[in-house]
Amino acid sequence: PSDEDEIVDGLEDAVRGAFVINLSRAFAAPSGADDGKEEDRLEPVLDMLQHSNTPNIKQKYTDDGSIEIMARGGIKSGEELFNKYKGEEDINMPYHKFFTRFGFVPGVTEPVANLIAERSSIFFPQRAAV
Repeated sequence: PSDEDEIVDGLEDAVRGAFVINLSRAFAAPSGADDGKEEDRLEPVLDMLQHSNTPNIKQKYTDDGSIEIMARGGIKSGEELFNKYKGEEDINMPYHKFFTRFGFVPGVTEPVANLIAERSSIFFPQRAAV
């Protein structure tokens, strides 16, 4: 094989890193094709906000594809902005998938090592009773 066919040093790590960034930081947004579908988009600044079940901002996508971020109430100068990744009551994303995407589960404060040792359903989904 020629030098052009060889894999560049660090390529595998770079691809893995790009995948993790997209997986953990992308937001579902309207595709723009007026087909009702969504696509993953990276939203600078919005992806840096911490999670809270009582966020102090809300966002919406506009018809031109931009995003508007609005305060939910009064925010004092220097106060941290919080977004809501997923509500504790939201069953659309199972906790084990939420954990692998965001690195935590809302409302769960037990150390990860304990959850694994206890075979928590967060990491070990249970089969439905027959």
